[in-house]
Amino acid sequence: MADDDGVIGNDPLVDGMRLSVRLRRDFTVTDADRLLATARRAYCELNPGTSVDEANDMVTCAADALFVILEQAGLLGDAADERLAGHASNGLVTGGWRAQIVLNEPHPLSPRPRGDCLRGDDVFALPPDDDH
Repeated sequence: MADDDGVIGNDPLVDGMRLSVRLRRDFTVTDADRLLATARRAYCELNPGTSVDEANDMVTCAADALFVILEQAGLLGDAADERLAGHASNGLVTGGWRAQIVLNEPHPLSPRPRGDCLRGDDVFALPPDDDH
């Protein structure tokens, strides 16, 4: 809900409220081969006992590479879930999560925020599907 000043998410906290976070981070690939190799090594670290061949089979594309890097950084996956689960006793129970990789976003985010991201254009709107 938008408050009188137009800020979304300024609602009072109440029991039973369901909260969802839509997090967006934009990246630029500057060395695809190096990133893919790094993601495959990260996959092996996250999955002990995994062979290089298995990592090569599991991490094959842009989305695979980015998800593995984000998981290793603790932003997605088991590490993030475990850290957030510690807040259950503080009144915050975790639910599920979903993430989507969008390729070649026509309006990438700036490394330096321009204004208040909670106002103005919808930075979470997906680009139109050109297939239809």
